[in-house]
Amino acid sequence: MMTRILAAALVAASCLPARAQDPTPDAGFTPIFNGKDLTGWVYGRKANGEHKMGAGYAVEHGVLSSTVKDGGYLYTEKEYADFTFRFEFRLTANAKSGIGLRAPLEGDPAYVGLEIQVLDDSGSEFRNLHPDQYHGSVYDVFAAKRGSQKDVGEWNTEEITAKGRHVTVTVNGQVIVDVTLDDCKDEAKLKKHPGLQNPKGHLGILGQGSRVEFRNLRVKEL
Repeated sequence: MMTRILAAALVAASCLPARAQDPTPDAGFTPIFNGKDLTGWVYGRKANGEHKMGAGYAVEHGVLSSTVKDGGYLYTEKEYADFTFRFEFRLTANAKSGIGLRAPLEGDPAYVGLEIQVLDDSGSEFRNLHPDQYHGSVYDVFAAKRGSQKDVGEWNTEEITAKGRHVTVTVNGQVIVDVTLDDCKDEAKLKKHPGLQNPKGHLGILGQGSRVEFRNLRVKEL
């Protein structure tokens, strides 16, 4: 009798609707790198409008890496206005790269868009930089807090949110930038960085002749 009751209970339970899964930390995020190739990405253009192709990027085992062979800017085909961009990165010694925000496909994104610096803060070549040139900084405009990176060769997590004029950068759970772009009042910098005013543009990986690896790139539009 007990066996029959247990069996009936199991059958009844199996007919109940499945419980909704708890929201994941990445709920609402869309992958922008498929881990296999550069589908959805395009190279930045030269001044004459031609795409800058080259050996500056490689895809292997779900990792997108900028290489030491050349630089070049790699952009999403899609433009983004307000968003949160999450990814993981891994540095080599003295490596440098960047993340482009709200950038056009032509020109230097550090000026015609925004560049969030990617840099080995512990590198021997970078001991005497300006504060706004270290990792996570809005390059040449707003300095990031230092000390959030893991050792070279380890994977780091990063989240960049741009909502209107507000930009935050979080590395390994630490907020290292929390700024309003309008707080830049320096007329010389504003003239040098017209991209601070861009309402939207492409996301980019800004290779600079160093091996930097990226994976799990995903975006949530706000």
